[in-house]
Amino acid sequence: MKAFFKKAWKEISVFGIVLVVFLALFAYRQATYATYKTITTAQLTKMVEKKESFVLVAGSSKDSYSASYQEVLTKYQTKNRKHKIYYVDLANAKSDYMTKTLHVAVTTPTTMIVKKGQVKAQKAGAMQYYYLYDFIKSNM
Repeated sequence: MKAFFKKAWKEISVFGIVLVVFLALFAYRQATYATYKTITTAQLTKMVEKKESFVLVAGSSKDSYSASYQEVLTKYQTKNRKHKIYYVDLANAKSDYMTKTLHVAVTTPTTMIVKKGQVKAQKAGAMQYYYLYDFIKSNM
């Protein structure tokens, strides 16, 4: 009977160690990984009405450039958490939505710096990481 408990205790110990390692890796991933926040057009409208300041990327799920740019956005957000990036998908929005909401014409993807509800700077196209970093740093 004693041998049974020793064997069971060893198996529980190994399982416990594996569980602790798994939880530690999960916690590390949660602490070090960040991504941009996808918002709806209604949420964007509210943010503009409240005159908030933020980094906005207007993209389209139907556009391959926007899809590849999302990897750059995730990399930027993971390394730089000071400025939250918001992504709005314009695939199903009216064609004049951005013109009416932010008073700018955009192609997808377009990165914008919005300050107090107004676009202060914008750059069309999918940028590489360091171009995005410099654009945000120089305009925020």
